[in-house]
Amino acid sequence: MIPEEMEQRIRNTIDDFPSPYCEDIHSMWDTWLATNPEEPYYLSWSEFASKDEDDSSLFNEKRIYIKKVSNELRDLEVPKTFWQKVAKALAAVASMFLVIFLALSRVSRAAE
Repeated sequence: MIPEEMEQRIRNTIDDFPSPYCEDIHSMWDTWLATNPEEPYYLSWSEFASKDEDDSSLFNEKRIYIKKVSNELRDLEVPKTFWQKVAKALAAVASMFLVIFLALSRVSRAAE
């Protein structure tokens, strides 16, 4: 059985999805939980969700939201290493500097 805090966090993630996908993925999630999944949960969820995917389209919105649930499960199950945390922090800082640079260049163009 999946831990309660993990299940609640995934349900909160699914609740943030747009309405048509939210209901579909909630029903998929409940069906998956009824199968009594085994660890690792993110692999079990991926295998279960892949049965319902449309193979004819490479990327569709439902597939993206299903992948988001898989990623969330993986983040909860597999703790990040020190270097992954450092890389995430550096990416956040770099994106902040990019936004500031783009804003300043926009202001300088407007001043011309």
